Formats: sequence, structure tokens, C-alpha cells
Amino acid sequence: MNCTNCQTVNREQAIFCKECGRLLGKGCPNCGAALPDAAKYCDMCGHDLSMPLYRRDGRKEVSGEQPIPPAASQPARSQLQQYVPRELLAKLATAQSTGGMVGERRIVTMLFCDVKDSTSTAEQLDPEEWSEIINGAFEHMIAPVYHYEGIVARLMGDGILAFFGAPIAHEDDAARALLAGLEIVAGSEGYRRLIRQRLGIDIDVRVGINTGRVVVGAVGSDLRLEYTALGDAINVAARMEQTAEPGTVQIAEDTYKLVAPLFEFESLGGVRVKGKREPVTAYRVLGRNTEPDQLRGIAGLESRLIGREDELAEMASALDELRGGRGRILVPLEKRHDLI
Repeated sequence: MNCTNCQTVNREQAIFCKECGRLLGKGCPNCGAALPDAAKYCDMCGHDLSMPLYRRDGRKEVSGEQPIPPAASQPARSQLQQYVPRELLAKLATAQSTGGMVGERRIVTMLFCDVKDSTSTAEQLDPEEWSEIINGAFEHMIAPVYHYEGIVARLMGDGILAFFGAPIAHEDDAARALLAGLEIVAGSEGYRRLIRQRLGIDIDVRVGINTGRVVVGAVGSDLRLEYTALGDAINVAARMEQTAEPGTVQIAEDTYKLVAPLFEFESLGGVRVKGKREPVTAYRVLGRNTEPDQLRGIAGLESRLIGREDELAEMASALDELRGGRGRILVPLEKRHDLI
């Protein structure tokens, strides 16, 4: 059987394409039973065939009006894995195989995101109906995290905890976290309108971010990481989320210092948070800066590097000799006396 999406040849009894994960033919995506063309529900397991199908790369197979996504029925590993890009999976596998992440201290940017006032909203609905709504919201929370190569550390009822900086570190992890947060808020708006139109209830997400030092645990088999925070960095991230207005991204000053030239902010001044004696300086992220400034150096000061012609010539000479097969060791002039 050929896949209509990628043309891969699959065996006749296959239900999903082995290459791209697309549903093959007319079969139930829940139990795999063969179905007649006019079926609206599976006559073997009762699955609603109008619900959206998910490819293994996390993208929907959408036709017509978008329904509320079904409640989770797969293990946690499958639920998370559908959102993880293939390239990131390979990087996670490499990090797991090296085993060098256990007990390592790292500077990590932490992102909390949840559904605002979910407790009072859940009281109005049947538990299964609320579960469907939250799982639909998870899609919009989780996918941006993996898109920017963060990792979902924990699913927490109506929210997530994500980390940027471990086990895969980038120089711009703080910026990646803010981009993910903005994408979560923007991407959830359409889903929010859908729920309001269908059920007459209003849900919204909020994001809190902070950067600090943590101790990193091993990569788990379910694509999750366990962390133990040193100090209160992770608590401040949680407080940023709890004090954020619905539909906004709020960050603490430690993160702001790392990304200030790249985004536009609204200063919130000192925010009183539980467990802190002094107010925490916080900022609301408004969007990307259309004319970002440089991250390094002193703001407003530009100076050319001069007086290094001899050193640059020496390095160029050493590089030419290296290309010819002769290696050299270069040290700063003021350090030569240490080697004599």
C-alpha cells in the first residue's frame, strides 16, 4: 500500500505510514479496525472519526471545521513524542547515551505555563469534557517548546514546566524561551476562540520565565528530565507565571538582563511574590524588537580594536603553516615569561 502523502510503500496490513505516520486507507486511528466509507464512528471501539488525526511528527490531518482534540489515551511518552522534531530526538538520544548530564550544575531558563482560572472553569464541566479541553491546550503549550529545542520537564494538570539549556544548551537559550512563550500565547488564541464558540467558556494561558542555576538529572525514557533547583530560581519562575496577566509572558530581571536588546518590554516594577521579602523586578514581554541592539559590549559605546596588527599577522602566519602540515603554539606576549 502506497502512502498518499510521501509515496512510501507499506505492507498491506499497515494502518499508519512507516515513514511519515499518516493514516493509510479508511481505518480507525484508535483500534485499527477496517471501516466502511460512510462510517462516522468506529463500530469496534466507538471512536469518533470526526476528531482530528495526528501524524507522528505532531502535525494535524485537518479537514473541515476543527473539533476539540480528544482526551489523551496514549502513554506520556507518545503524547510528548508527537511534538518532538526528528532532529531534536537525535540530539536527545545523543545526550542520553553520553550519560554526562547527571548531577551537572547548569544555568537554565525555566518556563512555566498554565491555563488561567482552570479550577473554577473545570467545576462547570464534566471531567471528560474538561480533559479534552486541557489536552487541546497542551498541544499549543508543548509544540513551541520543542520547536525552539527546549524540553518539557513536567506536565502539571493544566500546565507545563519547560527548560531551555539542558540537556541541549544554546548560547541564546533565554531568547529561545521568550520566543516559545510568545508563540504559546499567540498560538493559543485561535483555540481559545474555538472553545468560547463551542462551549461558551473563556480560557487563556499565561507564561512565566526566569533564568538561574539548577542541578540537571538524567534524560528519561519518556522524554522528560528531572531537575532539582539550587536556590530559588525555579520558584521565581513559578511566581512569574502566577502573577502574569492572562495572555501575557512575564519574566524576571535575571532573564531580562540576557535578552533586553532583542525584545520589547513593559516594565512592571517590583512585583510582590510569595516567599520573597523584597519585590521581584519583572517585565512583560511585548514582542520581538524590530531593530535589536547588540548583546555584547557596553550599550551606546562602539570602539574599534586597534594596535593588534603584529598579533594578527603572527596568527595568520601560524595558520598558513598549519595548512602546510606544521603546527605551532601561540601564547600572549605577557605570558611568555611563564614558559621560560
